[in-house]
Amino acid sequence: MHLQENLMSTTLEVLERRGPGDMHVAELGTGPRVVFVHGGGAGGLASWQAQLPLAARWRLVAPSRPGYGASPSDAGEDFLAHAGPIAELLGSGAHVVGHSYGAVVAMFAAAQRPEAVSSLTLVEAASSAIARGKPGVDDYERRMGELARNPPADLDERVRGVFAILDPTVPLPSPMPPPLRAWAARMSSFRWPWEAEVPIAALRAGGFPILAISGGERRLYEEISDGLAEKLGAERRIVPGSHAVQAAGAPFNDVLEAFWQRAELRARPTRPLAAAAEVAP
Repeated sequence: MHLQENLMSTTLEVLERRGPGDMHVAELGTGPRVVFVHGGGAGGLASWQAQLPLAARWRLVAPSRPGYGASPSDAGEDFLAHAGPIAELLGSGAHVVGHSYGAVVAMFAAAQRPEAVSSLTLVEAASSAIARGKPGVDDYERRMGELARNPPADLDERVRGVFAILDPTVPLPSPMPPPLRAWAARMSSFRWPWEAEVPIAALRAGGFPILAISGGERRLYEEISDGLAEKLGAERRIVPGSHAVQAAGAPFNDVLEAFWQRAELRARPTRPLAAAAEVAP
């Protein structure tokens, strides 16, 4: 189902506005805020179509990182540069969900403003340095490094080359849609995700719960997710699916929502015993 059809199927109003860094931001729903940080290729709500039903109970906030959708381009892909506007978008507090490259951005944003993070969910994070030395990670870094150094001149072939490494099971259109071609055109100025040194100390000190989710089908992301769980003290879940695990819909949403609810209960202040005794009959 296409994004427009999904939006038409809900009675909730979608608010579109300009956010930090002039990012285009789409919001819908009511309840605690959740900021979704998309990966590469497609941005905004287009990356989170299967999560729209959650808007019945949560305020979904879906920015398009610079260079995606209606957000102006910064001529590259830089997790450090993008972390600042995402951190600012958290406002007074929000759950944060990041996918792939967006999970790297989300980690640096959370490290910048831990007091504004209710929880952090990392979906098939691309931060390969956390598990360097594992066979799937080392093979990925070797192959993707070769592609980064010698990208095909044809933009469609660049996209196909990247996905052949990340997730060869993903069906790709021909010709490639403009957003994917624009993403491929910026590859020469990427800050690649393997360059990210995860801010482990800052994230552990943040005091918010962390969840690492993978699809169980790609060794690379299983190794990274296991590494994040170990180094960050994160919960670890597998939801069968493609690299875009969120496309699984209900099974993924159930895991997310249960995690958010536990985080909400954890953050809810409890009355001191003395105060409770004062009102006891």
